[in-house]
Amino acid sequence: MKVCVIGGAGLVGSATVKDLIENNIDVRVIDIRRPKYNVEYVEGNLNNIEDIANKIKDCDYVINTAQYYFNLKAMDASLKAGVNYIDLGGLFWITVKQLEKNKEFEKEGILALIGMGAEPGITNMGAKLLSQLYGNPKKIKIRNGWKSLGSEFKFNWSVDTQMDEMTMDAPVWENGKYKYYKALSLSEEIEFSQPVGKIKTYLTINSELATFPSSFNAEYVDWMEGGDGFESVISIGKIFGDNIEILGIKSRDYLKELLKVKNFIGSEGDEWESAKIIFEYEDKTAEIEILIPPKDNFDGTQYGAGIPSSIAVQMKVKGSGVLPPEKVVEPNVFFKELKKRGFKTIIRCEEIK
Repeated sequence: MKVCVIGGAGLVGSATVKDLIENNIDVRVIDIRRPKYNVEYVEGNLNNIEDIANKIKDCDYVINTAQYYFNLKAMDASLKAGVNYIDLGGLFWITVKQLEKNKEFEKEGILALIGMGAEPGITNMGAKLLSQLYGNPKKIKIRNGWKSLGSEFKFNWSVDTQMDEMTMDAPVWENGKYKYYKALSLSEEIEFSQPVGKIKTYLTINSELATFPSSFNAEYVDWMEGGDGFESVISIGKIFGDNIEILGIKSRDYLKELLKVKNFIGSEGDEWESAKIIFEYEDKTAEIEILIPPKDNFDGTQYGAGIPSSIAVQMKVKGSGVLPPEKVVEPNVFFKELKKRGFKTIIRCEEIK
């Protein structure tokens, strides 16, 4: 099997590449810079769809780990090449646009598995497993938290994505329709398993909201996140998030360069992450929590986002059209693979008295 990884030199893409290599998958990285692992490398830029299509056409799968703004272009390259496509997700608004390409992928008879990262991805698989065990709920709450065991805060995933989360209105599914709230306007303290512990989570935009209402027939769905450094990100977002131009420089461009110079982008390999999915019924509450460890020099945030797409290709996922993980991937096999990599899955169910 040959797998092309677009963006395989990045923070998260490197985790994907490493897992593929460790499982004897033939890997080609396509990126604007060389990867840190000894794999086939081809320089490529997603702004040139035709060029990318030519560079992936001999692959069985293409995994897109690039910034989510490029998801639609990566999908177009996959369509041109006739290659099955997987990405790590984006935010709600781009997921909606991706789902609109369903007929194009169906026509070509190939799969676009979208949102196969951590959140989305692991969260989708957790929700699928809960639905198999207990049925579809009335209400779904998706919660994400992280905790560093010692190092100072760094941006260990896309700065632009985090700024989008600080500034974009967040959808909540309520009684058959979307209601949009100001980012960070709702919050809730959640007790995650140790070493993550109690975390204040905040309402932000995320892509599970695009598929969970229909996949699980829920009346209510929301998403909240939080963890070490999140309040700092909130403050930074107030200054740089709207990306206005000052003295001829876009505020986010300045922010990213400043963070690089100050060494605030990267990881220390000591951050744990937890993804919790809570199903509420008339008579009970069920939840699944996935505790994601750091590994090597990868924080849990990076490791959790990078591993699921590698597992999916090793499972040789099949399908036709643009589909979320809960429509494609068998959850029991998936969670067995996560366990092999040090992830811990905890399921709880409590009757309402």
